[in-house]
Amino acid sequence: MALTGWQLLLGGIFLLPVALLVDPPLPTLTVTQIAGYLWLCVAGAMLAYALWFRGIRRLSPVAVSAMSLLSPVTAVVLGWVFLGQRIQGMALPGLIIVMVSVLSIQWALIKKPKI
Repeated sequence: MALTGWQLLLGGIFLLPVALLVDPPLPTLTVTQIAGYLWLCVAGAMLAYALWFRGIRRLSPVAVSAMSLLSPVTAVVLGWVFLGQRIQGMALPGLIIVMVSVLSIQWALIKKPKI
């Protein structure tokens, strides 16, 4: 958790000069905009990271590494459901292969005898 905090802080410090040089200055922020930004910081970053690290602490390394394959699958499915995007070409077989591999890894971990 500390490593993630440092990465976010140092990334922000590194990007600040570029943002100040390239982007136009921000207009005066309203209370609603500040509240929205705080919500994104607290719920979208701090709470999400805390829950993520709490969850992966309880899983085996194999299960965690297999779950990283679900991020692009989730993006494809959400694009299909909410944006009407089509799954074309090799994307559908790739999606099926990823899902089968993740499910088989999870199934093998469940069947594995406890030592």
